[in-house]
Amino acid sequence: MNKTKTDRLWSGLQAKFGVSLDDDNLAKVRAIFHPRTMKKNDFFIREGEKSTEIGLIMKGAFRTFYIDELGHDVTKYFYVEGDLILSYLAYISQKESTYSVQALENSEIFVASIHDWEKIVDGNYQLLSFYKKMVDTVLVMKEEHATSFKLWNNTERYNNFCASYPELNQRIKQCHLASYLGITPVTLSRIRTKQNLNK
Repeated sequence: MNKTKTDRLWSGLQAKFGVSLDDDNLAKVRAIFHPRTMKKNDFFIREGEKSTEIGLIMKGAFRTFYIDELGHDVTKYFYVEGDLILSYLAYISQKESTYSVQALENSEIFVASIHDWEKIVDGNYQLLSFYKKMVDTVLVMKEEHATSFKLWNNTERYNNFCASYPELNQRIKQCHLASYLGITPVTLSRIRTKQNLNK
């Protein structure tokens, strides 16, 4: 990964979260984050592992999923360029993760150990604000997804996904998207077919 890509990542993140890091804090952040290439289906974290790293996606897509009591693969969330990947509950509780985070395509991420991250953030208002806004974005995304099952029907949830992730629809497996929406692949196919006919 070259410097241009690295600069683009940090500039994009600051713009996305509305935080402008000064040169000193930006240098601290860049010193602890290191590039990692991940192949499709690689795991950032597996169910049952402790959360020890924080990742930022520069290129690619990931999903959070778990295997339910019936052995079904259930996708909970998707993450794309500029998103934070972290097993937040496992990190906060200091327990093993109940979810796995997996690359959906060949991806490039920046990774830092949580221990190193906590050291530079401790007592640093600017970095704390940056971190809070990153985490808040993830928490809001999860809350909105959970609420969608109460407020919207299958088609409305699909339309909201397409609006939230306009390019991801063509990059992921139909079974993963169907699971995320809480429907079967057959139902998803029917929704897509109906919408294509109505165009």
